[in-house]
Amino acid sequence: MLTFWAARALLVLHTALGVGAVASGTHLVIWLRRYVRGAHNRRAVLKFAWWFFALQLGAFTLGVTMYPTYKVEIRTAYLENQPALAVEQAARAHAIGSVEKADARDEPATADLVKRAAKAARWFDVKEHWIALGLLASLALVLVLACWEPRTGGRELAPIVFGLALIIAGTLWLGAVIGVLTASWRAV
Repeated sequence: MLTFWAARALLVLHTALGVGAVASGTHLVIWLRRYVRGAHNRRAVLKFAWWFFALQLGAFTLGVTMYPTYKVEIRTAYLENQPALAVEQAARAHAIGSVEKADARDEPATADLVKRAAKAARWFDVKEHWIALGLLASLALVLVLACWEPRTGGRELAPIVFGLALIIAGTLWLGAVIGVLTASWRAV
């Protein structure tokens, strides 16, 4: 398991790579939209496809490296720990001046917080599965784009390739949004 500061540094790098992957995936979709219309710039499309895959792979690798720390330090110690959530609920209530809600035994508020924390942990798992599928699809897209020359034939593949890129970019956008929301609960 990583130290706290190493995990934090990797989280920042993971986020930067994720932002780069989202940006390159979005650019790839924009460039491939031109393929559907018949305008081809193979060099730009291949460049964005490789950047998309490489940034995705880097972010995924860092995420896998940090996962044991997240599992122990965040998910088990906080998101799935009802007493820790009750203490945090009491601290939040006390911080906003609601002394009568500062009791850690405030059952309805704590129960709601426990449900929301469990939901955040489940969404994080959903994100990881979609990102893994998107990474494999991204590799397939790079291979298709490297072997396919739309000017010499196979123009009918353009909508399929565009759709695949759109789905992959969508998985990355979904992962980015869920990652930000999960980190807003508690980050390493």
